[in-house]
Amino acid sequence: MRALRRDRHGARATDDPRNGTATKSIQEAVAAAVVPPVKIHIPALDRLAEVIAPLQPALERLDAMMPANWRGARLDYSDMIVLMKEGIPLVWVPPADVIRQLLAADDAAARAQVVDDCRPAILSSCKVTLAAVTDTQFSEQTALLEECVHMAEHGMFNGAQALAANVWDTLVRGLAYANPGWLQNGQRLSYTKVLENIPAVEDDNATIRQLREAAAFLPFPRALEPFWAPAPVPETFNRHATAHAAAATQYTPVNAVTGIMLAVSVLRDIDDMGYRVQLHA
Repeated sequence: MRALRRDRHGARATDDPRNGTATKSIQEAVAAAVVPPVKIHIPALDRLAEVIAPLQPALERLDAMMPANWRGARLDYSDMIVLMKEGIPLVWVPPADVIRQLLAADDAAARAQVVDDCRPAILSSCKVTLAAVTDTQFSEQTALLEECVHMAEHGMFNGAQALAANVWDTLVRGLAYANPGWLQNGQRLSYTKVLENIPAVEDDNATIRQLREAAAFLPFPRALEPFWAPAPVPETFNRHATAHAAAATQYTPVNAVTGIMLAVSVLRDIDDMGYRVQLHA
C-alpha cells in the first residue's frame, strides 16, 4: 500500500432498469437471496448480544468510513475487489442494488449487460454523487461530469465517453503532480509510474482501511492498459483507446457509462478522502 499525500483542513418510469430482460434472472436471484428475518429466541444468543453491544459504536464508525453506496449494504468486499480490478468502478457509484446484480452476473459479458440495463439508475446515482462534492477547486470538473451524465441520458454516448475520459485524466494528472513519486524523474507524467504508486490491495489479508484507500484506484490498471497496433483495440473502457482509437470497438454505451462512473468515483473519493491534488487546468 502506497499512501497518497493529503491536504484536508478541518429517469423516467419507462427507463426503470428492472425492465431490462437481460438481467431479469440476475435480479430474481438477488431478490430470492434476501430472506425475511425469522425471530428465534435462544437464551444463549441474548448473552451474545450483550457481549457484542459495546462493539456496535465501532462497527457504526467503520460503516461510516465507507462510500455512501456501501453503507449498511453488507456487500462482499472480496468479490467487489475482483470486479474493480476488472475495470468496474464501485466506489460511490453505482447504487448497492446494481452492485449486487454485478456480483451475481456470471461473466464479464453479463456484467456489461447489467451496466447497460441499469443505465438510468447508474446515471442518477452519478448525479447525486456529483452534487455531494464539496471542494470548490473541482467545480469545473464537476460541471463537466454533470454534462457527461446529461449527454448519456440523452443518448449522446460518444461525446459523454470522450469528455469523461478527459476529466478523469485531468484528475489523474492532478494527483500525480501533487505526488512527485508518481512522475518520471519527478517531472514528467508517466502512466507506468502512476500504476506503480497508486494505493493497491496487495494481498488477500488487506485491512478495511487499505481497501478503503485503494478501492477507487483498483480500476486504474485496466483503464490505463496500453495497447499498440497491431494489437486489437480494447473492448472495455480504456483511456488510450478512447483518445487514439475513436471507433465503434471502443466507443460504446457501456464504455461511456463506465467512463463516467470512473471519473465520478475518483472525483468524489478525492473530495471525501482529502487527497492532495495539483490541477493544471
